[in-house]
Amino acid sequence: MYLGIVTEAQLKPIYKHRQFLPFLGLILIIVAVVYLDHRYIPPFPNFYTLIPICGAALIILFGDKNTLIGRLLSTRFLRWTGLISYSAYLWHQPLLAFVRLRSKESPTFSTILIVIGAIPLLSALSYFFIEQPFRNKQRFSQRNIFCAAGIATIVTLMLALFLIRTADNRSMIMNNGDDSYLPDLKKYGNWKYVARVLEDKTKSKTPFSNATIKSKRRIVLIGDSFALDLYNMIIEGKHLLKYEIRVFHLSVRCQIYIGPEDRLRLIEARHRHLCTNAHDIKYALPLVRQANIIILASFWKEWSARRLPSTLKLLNLTKQQQLFVIGAKNFGKVNPALYVNKSMEYRLKQYQNSPAEALKINQLLEKTIDKSIFVNMQKMVCTGRNVTCSLFTRDGKLISYDGVHLTKFGALHIGNIIFKNKPLNRL
Repeated sequence: MYLGIVTEAQLKPIYKHRQFLPFLGLILIIVAVVYLDHRYIPPFPNFYTLIPICGAALIILFGDKNTLIGRLLSTRFLRWTGLISYSAYLWHQPLLAFVRLRSKESPTFSTILIVIGAIPLLSALSYFFIEQPFRNKQRFSQRNIFCAAGIATIVTLMLALFLIRTADNRSMIMNNGDDSYLPDLKKYGNWKYVARVLEDKTKSKTPFSNATIKSKRRIVLIGDSFALDLYNMIIEGKHLLKYEIRVFHLSVRCQIYIGPEDRLRLIEARHRHLCTNAHDIKYALPLVRQANIIILASFWKEWSARRLPSTLKLLNLTKQQQLFVIGAKNFGKVNPALYVNKSMEYRLKQYQNSPAEALKINQLLEKTIDKSIFVNMQKMVCTGRNVTCSLFTRDGKLISYDGVHLTKFGALHIGNIIFKNKPLNRL
């Protein structure tokens, strides 16, 4: 009896551990699904990958039929889900990719639900009519399966090579006689469109009206042509409609800087004569004092980006004022003439990697200023491991006519992205 009591006492901690470890594994998997967002962690593979791997390992090693997690995974529904899981894995990616590529806009929530609902049905059909028959050795011998797989592989490879070789020829053929590419480019793809706000004397450098004193809805955009692009994003997307907006334009050659160093010594000698007059942020300080929200946007050079913390401190903003800094954007070299008389299909395939200089400046800004005020536009718009940028919107409109300045359609497209994401979604 004594031996039985001792043995039971010794087994209780082990039993508790066997219950706890698979539960911990489940928690690790849930954490990975909910919190590991590709926008905030390094590209795969990375250290974070160990979280779901360790979770799965704990469940496999300790989640036997005597544990709560083991019994949960043994339910009829989850066992059925496991049987069709490989088919579901094979179906989900092409279905979601097809919906995304065939739609000019982002798929709606209802469309996504329909696709998700179709995946189990297609997976079940694959399981019964493909997986199960091929596993039956009486119907298909191993030799037959390997021969069929080899022939299918050769045919698929030949077809893929043919389609790849002829893709450009097929997609370059115009399929729409009333293409508006050239008229759009002439009207909205040039410096005159970008700088149109400078012609409006009521919006550029003039004091705010008295009507917005009590509402506290005053925004001043300070910077070079990137500030003008930001203004166009606001106008084209009809964002910030309740705010009164002023634009203080500075030449990109002069940069945004306030600090103890002689600013002109930091500027190239050939441009110093331009930067001695109005192209200095100190002349924007009266507007800064009147504004409730200050947004700095520039084609940042390394020297001004490194000294930005000093500039922000010397603006002497109050606690009630909000500040945002727009990072660099650059889509690489763009030659609009290359896309004349091309089909929409061809245009939608045009991508370029972000230039290293733009990525370097944004990384520098992320390190030197508060992340809660920094808008990394490049990271929001350009995705993937290489920060790849699409040159056209989903409806085939050119985003940037020179790689750095936006067309009307680019302003609408990018504006809708940055004003729906942090931190500008607070406005």
